[in-house]
Amino acid sequence: MSAQPHESFQEAVNELRRSQERLRSLRKEMQGKATKVTSKDGVVTVTLDGRSEVTSIAFNTAKFRRMAPAELGSVLVETISRARSEGRSRVIGAYRSMIPNGMDIDAIMAGKFDVDMILNDAVHRADAIMADGKPRPVAGAVARKG
Repeated sequence: MSAQPHESFQEAVNELRRSQERLRSLRKEMQGKATKVTSKDGVVTVTLDGRSEVTSIAFNTAKFRRMAPAELGSVLVETISRARSEGRSRVIGAYRSMIPNGMDIDAIMAGKFDVDMILNDAVHRADAIMADGKPRPVAGAVARKG
């Protein structure tokens, strides 16, 4: 085997590892960013962490004391829903450039996506191709949603 295919393969592996590190860094950055949304009437502000978990609910005025329980509940649900939607949009926007076509964005957003497994599977497949020139399935390969 000539040096050229080996060098090409090594560069591909190196690029996969760089992508893996960029994804790890982005994931860490996104997990550290909070989303803060205030209700349309200004009564309540909801803060979510980077995983879209509610970390605080602040009542900005005393108006909430005069609200019927169902009305206050509705304001809370609507504000939390808007905060989660904004948080998801921010995450999708941040990851969009790194997500290959056909990748299941729903699995990514649900936290059921393992970047390391995907990249390691790609390296194992490349190793197999380099070893015998034939692609073959790798155990644990993730199916793509198309």
